[in-house]
Amino acid sequence: VRTIMDGFTAVMQAIHFDDSKRLRRALLDAPRVERNVWQLAVQVGSQSISPLFWSLRSGAHDTAKFMIQDVLTIRADRDHYYYGADELFKYQPNIADNILREAPFLADTLLEGLIWRSHKSKDNLRPVIYYLKHMLQDMDEEQMLSRALISYVRFNHPQTIMHPILTFSLDLLWEKLAKRFFLMDRVLTMFNCIVFILAECILNSPAMMDDPVGNKMLAGGRILVYSVGFCRLLYWHSVQCCRAFKDGALSRICGVKLPQYLTRSSDILSFLLMMDLLAMMTVEPMFHCMGKPEEHEEHEGMGLLQFRCAEWTDEMSLLYEIFVILGVFLYVILIIEVGSISVKLSEYRVLCLHAIEQVLLCFGVVLLAILTFSFAISGMTREVHAISNNEWDDVGASLSTLIRLAFGAMDLEGIQEVSKESPLLITVIVLFMMLVYSFFFNLLVSQFCGVYTSLAADIKGHARLARGEIIIETFKAVKLSRWQKFMTSLDLESRVDFEEGDIGLAGGIKDFEPALAHPVAKDQIIRFGGRTDGHLPWPEKHHEDEDNMEKMIQRTIQKSLTKMLGKGGKVGGTSTVGDTDANSSSHHSSGKNDAD
Repeated sequence: VRTIMDGFTAVMQAIHFDDSKRLRRALLDAPRVERNVWQLAVQVGSQSISPLFWSLRSGAHDTAKFMIQDVLTIRADRDHYYYGADELFKYQPNIADNILREAPFLADTLLEGLIWRSHKSKDNLRPVIYYLKHMLQDMDEEQMLSRALISYVRFNHPQTIMHPILTFSLDLLWEKLAKRFFLMDRVLTMFNCIVFILAECILNSPAMMDDPVGNKMLAGGRILVYSVGFCRLLYWHSVQCCRAFKDGALSRICGVKLPQYLTRSSDILSFLLMMDLLAMMTVEPMFHCMGKPEEHEEHEGMGLLQFRCAEWTDEMSLLYEIFVILGVFLYVILIIEVGSISVKLSEYRVLCLHAIEQVLLCFGVVLLAILTFSFAISGMTREVHAISNNEWDDVGASLSTLIRLAFGAMDLEGIQEVSKESPLLITVIVLFMMLVYSFFFNLLVSQFCGVYTSLAADIKGHARLARGEIIIETFKAVKLSRWQKFMTSLDLESRVDFEEGDIGLAGGIKDFEPALAHPVAKDQIIRFGGRTDGHLPWPEKHHEDEDNMEKMIQRTIQKSLTKMLGKGGKVGGTSTVGDTDANSSSHHSSGKNDAD
């Protein structure tokens, strides 16, 4: 509180009233080299407060927007360019997160300030410079990836992520760095998947188990599944858990604190796969039968490696098959994420993921209907005993029959027999079929259409968000030395020309975009003549010209209305004309002086 009261400068007063014009006047006396600091840091003794941050927290969004635009405006005199991007991220390293939390509608204002576009175009292309240094490199160089970029990705807004500087930054990170590490990780996952399918689904036939060579191949495959697949997942999740507990990155789910990384779908699937492989190891026949004596003559000569013995029971075999089925599905779902290498494939993946939600909801209500009707039919004891077949004898039989009926796996001849023997029972069954087929499944189709319609306009944005999450996760495996080499290759410390011979600012990358994509009518750089001393304030002619233009337009409109009312005689009433005449006579002398 003391910092706010003692540091109550003219800038802070303008923020208090949320008056951008008052803030503009307060900055008229600011030296050129200190103008940005006036808006980003106020020092009172040993304490400091940021006017920009305070305007966002206090809801003074008009002044906050003005300060962002002012700091990110490129000004130039005859010797120097002045641009506040470096100072903005120096004093406010969490500026993107603060804006997205306090005033999300200013997100585009910050991003637009990091782009320079030429007002000239050639061959239908417009030069553009993306000042993305702080969208790539965090101010804390040990964190590598920028907090601003992470904030925009985690904001999870498909329209915002499609902003040109964000798409350019993400594409640059993906093509130059993240894509390689992502593919390396997924290639290893694909290798583990192939080994898993060979060892659990192809080489597990009785003929291979009885053959000494096939037996050894099967054992080798199983060992690879657990040594490479399971151990790799165990190591990665152990590291992530330790890091999460060390940094305090925990989320409370159902009253239990869990590592935050387990809230992401791909990491959840990876963790489930690790647990599935662990469960498989507990009922693995190779471990239970190792070193056991051969029960059959055809098994002689197999040595220690056995896959059938008395210790491996039928219950273990059933559990093992269930775990194998889960493992196959989990591996394939993880591999599908490779589609993120293409935006088009990623779009289709996003559509499928949203559609799966609707399918699960539909199956849930269909299951509820099956349970309801199975209980109802079980209560119809008279009708059930009147029919010849035993498909409706009890709750379990009715449940099984309705499940087959709902998903089209039942022969309708049985239904025809019921219709002849029990009119009441067939009525209930027809109601069930109408509810499931005519309502729930048709509703599912309409939900698919609704999902596609709602996502169609922003599908590319959703695909970009998915890729952005992958980039963030992939960077956990990138070494600092590799990152520094990447940043050095971008040469962001070199100044980039605005036009030919006009050496501009550092921290940007020049590119070209279609001329009609973002039309620019005038030069975005505000240029001033006169003295070039950095301790002098800016003349602010730009804003004065805007004000004068507004006043001139207002005077022109007022004169036109006055002439129109004057020519109309009594148009608008006698009192209006009288007031106009009185006004003219009362200001006659001042009009005369103006004419002089």
